[in-house]
Amino acid sequence: MNNFMKMIGVIVITVVIPLAILLGIWADILPQSVQVAVGIFGVVATAVIIIGGNLYLMYSDIKTGRYSKNS
Repeated sequence: MNNFMKMIGVIVITVVIPLAILLGIWADILPQSVQVAVGIFGVVATAVIIIGGNLYLMYSDIKTGRYSKNS
């Protein structure tokens, strides 16, 4: 798979699919249960990304000894 196809895939995942979902909600095409599921998924995904990212950064800092007193 070349870089162009990877770029198109990233654009589709990050732009086209969320835009289609938002337009479906705005135009009342999607049922309300799907709207609620998308909202809950967004909140959970955001929390996981923020908390997971912070834990990963703290772990890498501890592993590399960034805050050790041995200067």
